[in-house]
Amino acid sequence: MPAPSTPPHRFPAQLAVVLQAAARAPGNQARFRAADLLEPTGKLAANWPAAFTRLSPLTQAELRAHPGQFLADATDGVYRGQSSGTEGESFTYFAGDRWNQQRVAARERSLAGWGLEPTIPVLNLASRLGPVRSHDISLVGAIDNWFLHRFLEMVQAQPVVVRGYPSRLCEVAIALHHCQSPPPLGSVVAVIATGECLFAQQRSLLSKIFSAPVINEYGCPEAGISGWSCPEVGRVHLDGDRCLYEVIEGQLLTTDLYNTTLPLVRYASGDALHLYPDPCPCGRPGPTAQIWGRAAEKIHCGNRCDWPGELELPPFPKILSYQLQIAPKRRRLWVQPTAAMTAADLTPLQQRLAETLGEQATEVIIEPPDYLSPAAPLLSTPDPIESEQWCQQVLTQPWSSWISQPPPKGEAGAIATLLQQLVAPRQIMTSGLPTQTVQLAQELAQSSPVSTDEVECLKIRVLLWAVSAMGDRHAASQNVPSETQPLSVQPELNDNPDARKGDRFVGQIHHQQFYLAILTRLQCWHQEHQPAALAHCSPLGFDLIAPLLTLPTATVQGLWSTVQSLIQLLWPQGLRTDAFTMHHYLAVLEQAGKTLQGQLHPWLPALRPLSAILLGDFWRCARQLSLSQVTLWAEILHNCPGAWLLEPISQHNTFAGCWQAHRQALLRLDRPRVAKTLTQLFNAARTERETTQCWLEKGYAALVWGETLEPGEWVEILRQQMGGFDRHRGQNGGHTLTNPLPWLPILNALAPKLLNAGQPDLAYACLFAAAPPNRWRSSFDRHSQGVNTKQSVIKWMENGF
Repeated sequence: MPAPSTPPHRFPAQLAVVLQAAARAPGNQARFRAADLLEPTGKLAANWPAAFTRLSPLTQAELRAHPGQFLADATDGVYRGQSSGTEGESFTYFAGDRWNQQRVAARERSLAGWGLEPTIPVLNLASRLGPVRSHDISLVGAIDNWFLHRFLEMVQAQPVVVRGYPSRLCEVAIALHHCQSPPPLGSVVAVIATGECLFAQQRSLLSKIFSAPVINEYGCPEAGISGWSCPEVGRVHLDGDRCLYEVIEGQLLTTDLYNTTLPLVRYASGDALHLYPDPCPCGRPGPTAQIWGRAAEKIHCGNRCDWPGELELPPFPKILSYQLQIAPKRRRLWVQPTAAMTAADLTPLQQRLAETLGEQATEVIIEPPDYLSPAAPLLSTPDPIESEQWCQQVLTQPWSSWISQPPPKGEAGAIATLLQQLVAPRQIMTSGLPTQTVQLAQELAQSSPVSTDEVECLKIRVLLWAVSAMGDRHAASQNVPSETQPLSVQPELNDNPDARKGDRFVGQIHHQQFYLAILTRLQCWHQEHQPAALAHCSPLGFDLIAPLLTLPTATVQGLWSTVQSLIQLLWPQGLRTDAFTMHHYLAVLEQAGKTLQGQLHPWLPALRPLSAILLGDFWRCARQLSLSQVTLWAEILHNCPGAWLLEPISQHNTFAGCWQAHRQALLRLDRPRVAKTLTQLFNAARTERETTQCWLEKGYAALVWGETLEPGEWVEILRQQMGGFDRHRGQNGGHTLTNPLPWLPILNALAPKLLNAGQPDLAYACLFAAAPPNRWRSSFDRHSQGVNTKQSVIKWMENGF
């Protein structure tokens, strides 16, 4: 193998640390020993720098076939990521806290290199790119009128950095051009193009439409690679602090210097690039490169083979964008024109292609301009339904029947819009609500009651969901701007100047007062009706109490008895559930458990993620959801054992009664009582599901007491109670637990023990199955699927088209 581009004496000291960590992984040991990198004791050889240059690369195929074999540490997996899956197969990787800190720091350094303030949000547009920092945002889905309208609203509220795949950003730019609605000057301070090769024609279009500099970003998430183009010279500055870069025969090998959880050493990422041998003329230190593209994407032109990034694709007058497919005997050219383009304007482009790629028959496809307008009504089919019909769909049918449809006609239109933004938002944030969603909720809360009782009831229920989503106690407790207001200051709900003395207090005042306003609205509505008229609205009682799981504990302690009394007054016969209840509680329990992770709690950090336990409870009891169950969740989330839950003695011998008593004892950290209630719980179990719950509670208690879970015993328990998780090999489509959610804390605890016991594949399977719940990710995937994927500007079609 040729010598690497980085000579041994320049290897960073951190390389020895990551090599020693990687040596623990079984998948590395054979190739490490073949290169004489290790001593018989397993330590690095004295001449390891020279041995490193002989080390065979790690291929993507090897890594994805047996990912567990490369797991070196299962105790520090604070970060869970997924590779981009450019070649059709993604891969789940894990990294530790220091790696994650370096990742965020690298982003801050890159922003600073372009003179961009770290407080400016990065707005990911129409691409499968999630927010990196707490105040970053993703806007996903089809580039339609709604998308353009929301984008322009966001950039008018506050300057942003726009980021995305070049092809997708160009689609946004073209839509803005056709509707003659460019963003205001200065509203976009920079454009980051990432994930694909960036060509001159794309840079020109993006710079013109967004009136901002265009930055070429390069990265490989699983390898920790990051790099941004130089403001002065244009070379891509690679982050040499995080990775060691080598190029052999044009193909990149990287060694992540900080991932000691799943270390990748001399990893062949599949990318091709050129490393410049000399320092960048700008004077900044570190390696620089020209990005050529994917190693598998070579373009064949006669007797030549070029990587896409080696080819020049310049801009041409009156042509907004063009794309090219090349087959052995013909070409296909797509052109997106301006309205003024004529056939003669194509001639310079065709001549340039012939000069660059050779003469060849070319099919030209001109895509007609699509004149979208963000000011126009949204194009929608089928026609909107009536408000009452929509209410029935929400309450009784699967939500797929309406979630992607246009808002209904009549009084429920704005209500449906708010619910869609709460359930399946296209504006994705790490937590909290977008400013526009909060403003819509406030407008609805201040509106007059609608004429139809059914619609008014659903309006109150949707507003209560909005309060639940606003009640991010963890975000409110941080001395930073609330994540519910990333682009503009959230309107005040009162005129008290003391309420403006700190972000923490202001954030709490907002959602507390919003909740009190809805309580007042409900009481006024009740006074205008006979009690019997509200009997059919009993599911509203569950929605009324749901925000108390997310509001600050002091507020809940003051409101609990009032809310309980109101529920008993309005629905003395008890509450029932419907489809809305199920979706509301799925969202609330996930959020409440997630935000509690940053606070002091007797179950933390032993039981993580806490949201998995709560959601596991919900799936078990959803059909028989009761106020006592919700009250127990409130006591757990607010760490107030026995504050609100009344335990009827008659229920102590039932499984539900034993379970509630057990959870309260565990919350009190009453070890003798926990042992007693566990015995009672096993004795009360009558079904397979109840027996499974007993084993879960036994595992939870052991973790809270700091006891060791014996790997062999608990793997067998997992197989008996759930089955199948250990057959997973880390590839898409593999087997996993039937319902892994409640087992996540146990899986997280077992992973390091299995790794130490020489079972890395089982350890990886545990980590993989322990995916924390994330409804925002589900919404992201739903909206971006099929419309926000990468699209090569130039592509070789070996088998024709």
